[in-house]
Order: sequence, then structure tokens, then C-alpha cells
Amino acid sequence: ALVRCPDCRGELAGGAEGLSCGRCGRQYGRVEEGYLVLQPGRAPGDATKFLEESFHADGRDESVSPPLLSAGVRFAMLRRMLAIEPGDTVLDLGCGSGRFAVWNLDSGAHLVGLDVGTFFAAEALARVDLVVGDLRRLPLGDASVSKAYAIDVFEHLSPESLALTLREAARVLVPGGALFVYTHL
Repeated sequence: ALVRCPDCRGELAGGAEGLSCGRCGRQYGRVEEGYLVLQPGRAPGDATKFLEESFHADGRDESVSPPLLSAGVRFAMLRRMLAIEPGDTVLDLGCGSGRFAVWNLDSGAHLVGLDVGTFFAAEALARVDLVVGDLRRLPLGDASVSKAYAIDVFEHLSPESLALTLREAARVLVPGGALFVYTHL
């Protein structure tokens, strides 16, 4: 019920064999191993190194380790500032492996991770709702999440893509919702 067509924002119907948009008729492939693929038909042109296999060759994304050192600091700040609670629907913008979503599972919130790549950790695949999509055309309905966060993501976006991403985050947040952003720049 949360996801929508990234092209027209129409409702999606179907099952494991595939989804289709009730408004524009676009067909989406079958549900992959633990995640939905809801890329827009025509995405803006930025590229990212995070889609390259060589970037992930060291296996860093295969499993979730505890939040230590700088990741622990980011996680503590996120929890303190966003105050995730049961009943929240929380969107991890640019979730990467999904580790921050996994670390937040004990909050009781519904966690959704969205990333352009498919390099998800096993724990995230098993326990988090994951979507492959574009931050600039979020495949979610208007006012569908109560909180969202982006950890070490926005510094990788062009100014134009950042503006589109922020506009999309504002669109999917409920009135009075909260967005937490951590960037090292």
C-alpha cells in the first residue's frame, strides 16, 4: 500500500510475479529476492560509483556489523534527533546495505530502505522492506512516511539532484514529519 509508480504515482497492483500501475499501465518485473525494483522509466542522468561491482568487491555490504566508531556516532545522533517510535513509517533514503534500517528495527517502526543499487546485506533482505529506486522520483505515495533520514548520501548528489531529492522527501513526508540528514561535508 505504501509504494506507487515512480512515473505517475498511480497505485500498484499484483504480486510476486510482477506489479502494474493502475493509472499509466506500466509493468514492473517480478519481486526480486527480498526487494522491489521500482525505477522510473526515465531517470535524470547522474551516475554513481555505488552501482559498480568493483566498489563492493571487498564484501562490506554482505552483512551488518554493530554500530561502532563513526557509524555509531551517526546512529546515536539519528536516534536522538529523529526519535523513531512504534507506529512510525520510516524511510531510509539511500540505504546502501540497509544497516541503519536494521539497527533501527528495535524501535518498533516500519522501516523502508530505498537505494539505487542492490547491494543489500543479508539481515536487511530478511527483515527490512527494501526498494530499488531513484531518490529523485520516489516510488511512494504522498504523505506516506512519518520520518525519513539520509546518512552520508546527499554529498554524492549534484545540486540539481539534491533539490529534486529534497522536494521528493517533502512530498512523501506527512505534514509535521521529520527528516534527518547526516553528511560529512
